[in-house]
Amino acid sequence: MIRTMRLSDYPALRNLWAGFPGTAVTAADEPDGFAAFLERNGPHCLVAVEDGRLVGSVMAGHDTRRGYIYHLAVSTDMQGRGTGRALMEEVERSLLKAGIEKIHLFIYVDNPARCFYERLGWQYRTDIAVMSKILRKPGMV
Repeated sequence: MIRTMRLSDYPALRNLWAGFPGTAVTAADEPDGFAAFLERNGPHCLVAVEDGRLVGSVMAGHDTRRGYIYHLAVSTDMQGRGTGRALMEEVERSLLKAGIEKIHLFIYVDNPARCFYERLGWQYRTDIAVMSKILRKPGMV
């Protein structure tokens, strides 16, 4: 069963993400950051539950122009059973319903799930590169 993510899912999600290669858990994923993301993007944050156990997740958000996928993770024992595909299809539907027609996904270069995403119709881009900058509040080192 796929349902919308809840704040109460946080402990199970952290455990899932911590044991999932290719998922970067950062300070933004601490409880306050998680709650803020969920408040803003709730309809696009989903979990898969099997026999009362959280077995998969996907988080997504958008800036009104483009959607962004974060933290697709499926427990090892549920991989290969359609859980990841179902989560991705449902989050794509939710973003399309919100008027988002193009979505991006950032993965590590060596992420073994790249072929999974390609099977779902995602295209690896060679024409763009990602640049990042860490912003700090005044007084922070």
